[in-house]
Amino acid sequence: MDSVTRKKQLQRYEPPEWVDGLKIVPKYKVQLANANTPIQRWYLPGIPDGVEVYIKRDDMLGCELTGNKARKLEFLLADAIHQGCTSVITCGGMQSNHCRATALAARQLGLHPHLLLRSPPNPGTDVFCGNALLNRLIGANIYLIPPTAELVPDIIPRMKQLATRLNNKGDKSYVVPTGGSTSIGLYGYIDGYNELLSQPRIPANL
Repeated sequence: MDSVTRKKQLQRYEPPEWVDGLKIVPKYKVQLANANTPIQRWYLPGIPDGVEVYIKRDDMLGCELTGNKARKLEFLLADAIHQGCTSVITCGGMQSNHCRATALAARQLGLHPHLLLRSPPNPGTDVFCGNALLNRLIGANIYLIPPTAELVPDIIPRMKQLATRLNNKGDKSYVVPTGGSTSIGLYGYIDGYNELLSQPRIPANL
């Protein structure tokens, strides 16, 4: 997918007024999920009298392969595309849900996923099952790192080195830290909370 086609996927983001004080506000998002997930009342055992429990069903975002992580990825990958990046780099464990979600969403949007995965020296069958298998099936670029590798002293420098190597080859990369927890990724939760505010506190079908 070329840069022009990727950028056609960007949607202008209009943040809610109550985030005006934040210094970093993304300009765009992409659509990975079905918005307005339902709020349902759950009748759980042991709930005190007079208390009602409602759950916002973000498991129904329609992103079976990325789950509710799609909310953050809608902003992170939009930022990558807006910056003209062609690859995305992130890290986690061999069976990391975050890495799987990032890799699948990246492929969906025409980006190349690069995953740094903690692994024992001889991973055995772990690379042929679960999230690791999904990563391989979509052709993610996988780099195995020691299981004892720590984020700041070990993994971040490796991600930066990989980014530099890719950039030197003309493959501009976007680095996503563990879990996508950045000032841009934060807007996935802001967007979800703003969606919650717009929904009835007590759904009409109850």
